[in-house]
Amino acid sequence: MDKITIRQPVMVKFIVTEQTKQLIVRELQQAITNVGVELDQLEFHAKRALEEAKKQGLHAVEAVQQQIESERKARLERREQLMAHLTQIQQAELGSELPHGQVETTIEVKVGDSWEDIMRGGEIVLKDGIVHEIRRVGGAH
Repeated sequence: MDKITIRQPVMVKFIVTEQTKQLIVRELQQAITNVGVELDQLEFHAKRALEEAKKQGLHAVEAVQQQIESERKARLERREQLMAHLTQIQQAELGSELPHGQVETTIEVKVGDSWEDIMRGGEIVLKDGIVHEIRRVGGAH
C-alpha cells in the first residue's frame, strides 16, 4: 500500500465585517433572550414540580430542588457564555479573523509525504458567508 485516506480537522474562521458583525450580534441577542425565556419556564415548572414532590416526602423535594438548581445553573452559565461572546463580537475590529468552528475533511497521504505538513492542517476563511480563502496552516496554499 503506498497511500491511505485519513480524516483531518479543518478550522473555520470568519473575517469580521459590518454585515457579519450585525448578523452574529442579532443571533447572540436572540439566543440570550431564549435562555431568559427558558429560565422563566424553568421557574414556572419548578414550582409545580416542588408541589408534587412535597406529596412524596422530603427526599423527593430535595431531589427536585437539586435537579432544578442544576438546570438553572446550566442555563445561567450558557447565558454568561453568550454574553461574553456578544461582547467579544461587539469589540472585534473590522477585518480581524475570529474562530467559527471546525469541520472535518479527508486527505490522501502517500509514501514520501511530509508528516509535518500533513499535521499542520488547514483553515477555511469566510467573509460574509462566502469562502474567501483556503489555507494550509503555516502558509498560504
